[in-house]
Formats: sequence, structure tokens, C-alpha cells
Amino acid sequence: MASIEKLKYYLIKTSLGKYLRKTQHLLVFLQLSIYGSSRYDKSKRTVYCISPYKTGTTYLSSLFSSKISAHEPVHYTSWKLLNKNFSKYFIKRMNYLNIKLECSGHWSAFVDDLANDEVAKDLDYICILRSPSSWISSVINYWHIPPLVNFKFDFANEFYWKDTVGVDLKSFNFETDTEENKIIIDKLIEFYFDFTNKTRLLNNVTYINLKEINEKLPIVESLINEKANMANSFKRSNKSKKFEYKNEKIDQEYEQLTKTLLNTVD
Repeated sequence: MASIEKLKYYLIKTSLGKYLRKTQHLLVFLQLSIYGSSRYDKSKRTVYCISPYKTGTTYLSSLFSSKISAHEPVHYTSWKLLNKNFSKYFIKRMNYLNIKLECSGHWSAFVDDLANDEVAKDLDYICILRSPSSWISSVINYWHIPPLVNFKFDFANEFYWKDTVGVDLKSFNFETDTEENKIIIDKLIEFYFDFTNKTRLLNNVTYINLKEINEKLPIVESLINEKANMANSFKRSNKSKKFEYKNEKIDQEYEQLTKTLLNTVD
């Protein structure tokens, strides 16, 4: 990592992190205002992987070059602008980024907006399916890796988990089975099922089971007319897993739900 990047990463973790994010946001906003056209060009349309964080979005994005694919691009700015005026900034953002595939967990919070937007409603989407037990375990473990724990301003936790899902992942207690832990898990389950059900609102969704992602890559390649490169594959994970959640009942319910979605597509 270059020295300037190391310094930036260090500062983001400090109390200056919030101000650094705001400064980055202003710079990106200016660039987007200048270079982000409001005109929809069908030849430059993007395919969006809209699954929540920790469903394989990083991995899928990594299989294609950065000129083709991106994971959580202009992340902070996306939250600020899409929540302010979705229809205005969706098309400007898509034109500004000019990529074929975007894999960003925050799209799972905007399914209603995507389904109701004149441009977004007719685009192609990918939804990666992962069992709730596995997803919940991954989410809770990942948001307690040392770098994220040390962040003074974790905007994903603030904007997505707290404001959208209604949970503060940083308050999960690994030492004791608390009532707060139960509330967090229950809300994660509710959100996950609600999101998956809402994907029915979109016209063109390709559902892929996480365990079959490599097998189904030709479908993704066909959607964006590009070839994946397995040599570039990368996964984000917490190797020190302190927590494992298992609930066969909800896993079975989710499997039944996803079967209906897959059958609808077929």
C-alpha cells in the first residue's frame, strides 16, 4: 500500500475520519456534478448486484477488472445523495462511474426506489442468495474485525445498519447471550427476508446461490458481455470467528422463499 494510502487509511480510523469522509464527499460531489450527465445512455447501462453486505459482493466484483466492475464505489457519497434525491442522482452516478457491473450492499436498502425509478426499473439486477444463519454469522463477525472496531466513524454501521436495519452491530456482546443480542438477530432476520421478498418488485433479476457462484459465472459474463478472471478473486472475511448462529427453521423458510423466486424466473 502506498504511503499516501496508508496515511489516509490511518486518518479514517481516527476522530478525523468523519471530516475526511465529508471532504471526500465534497470532491466526489463536484466531480459528479461536472461529469455525471443526466441523460440516459442505454449503451452504458450498468448491471447491479444488490445483495446486502456479506453475501459475496466483494468476490463477484473482484472477478472483473476495475474498469469493468466496482465494489461500493463512492460509498459515502452514494448514501448522502441517493437518500436526498434518488432519481436525480441515480442516473448521474451511473454515468459518472461508467462501469458494467456494480456490487454494492447498500442497494439492498433502495429496492423500492430502484423499482419505481424510470431508468432503474428496467435495468438488470443480480441477487446472491445466502442462508440466513450463515449471513447473520458473517455480518456479526465481520463488523468486529479490528479495523472496523477501531473506526471512530463507521458510516456503514451508522447509515445502513443503524438507520436502515435498526441495529447497532458494535453493541453485540460476544461474551454473554444478552437481550440486545436477540434483538439484533431478530431484526437482521426481518430485514433479510423483507429485502429478499422486495426483489420481486424488480423486472429483471438473476438469482444466484452463493455456493454456486462460480458455476453460475457464465450468466454474469453474459449479462455484462465480459469474461471473469478467477486469478483476481478476492474475499473479505474475519478469520477469527467468535460467533456462530444456527437456526434451521429460518434457513428452511428462506430456502422455500428462494425456491419460489427461482421458479418465477424460470
